[in-house]
Amino acid sequence: MIPEGLSKVSEPALISFRLKHRSDWTLWTRMTNAYFISAAWYPIIDYANVEVINVKWLDKGMNIHEYFTRLSKRGLIYDIGLVKKITGSIYLVGFMGPYKNTVRERLILNNIPYFKSSIHDGFQDWLILAPLNKVSDFKESLRSIGRLINFKIQHITSIRDVARVIAGNNNLLDYIKLALTNNELKALRNAWELGYFNSRNRATLSEVSAALNKDKSTVDRQIKESIRKIIYYIMSIM
Repeated sequence: MIPEGLSKVSEPALISFRLKHRSDWTLWTRMTNAYFISAAWYPIIDYANVEVINVKWLDKGMNIHEYFTRLSKRGLIYDIGLVKKITGSIYLVGFMGPYKNTVRERLILNNIPYFKSSIHDGFQDWLILAPLNKVSDFKESLRSIGRLINFKIQHITSIRDVARVIAGNNNLLDYIKLALTNNELKALRNAWELGYFNSRNRATLSEVSAALNKDKSTVDRQIKESIRKIIYYIMSIM
């Protein structure tokens, strides 16, 4: 349970919402076939945001370098520090962008420290942990920068729930969601659950394949490709 010393209004709440920004670079994602997930962020208060994002780039009409260069020329971002291919269609991108009139500015102003965001087709989806007594002001502050959609509040009564939210929304998991196909993720999860990676009493590839109702060569390829993608990401950021 939440410690007794905390008043009810200070208890954390899990906030989820979608925002269509009126003017920042996220609005221009509607021009592309791509998915963006926030990986890290550093605010230079009153001046700029330094952001690092994972990008799954599927657009055939424009390459990712050209896209971010266009954003820079339009003044939607200030400087591009990194566009690094991790594997396949997955990139790690770092840039400096505006601070004023952004959701991150509103987070700072309301002393809200934890959030995750993803972007696709001109919309930002946010997941935020915030004190209950900050939610109303935060929500109202967002109306001046964009259109709010599906603003939901989930009360949290356990520190364990807070820990689960934070643990379940980290950079590596975000990358895995972008990089692995559904079949690769399913093969990897089943292999793990059946004990394929155990040092003792290991499940065999035949047993994993039977559980998935697929031939051994297909499952073997999917497991190896999943591991390869994960290792590539880890080594690229070390």
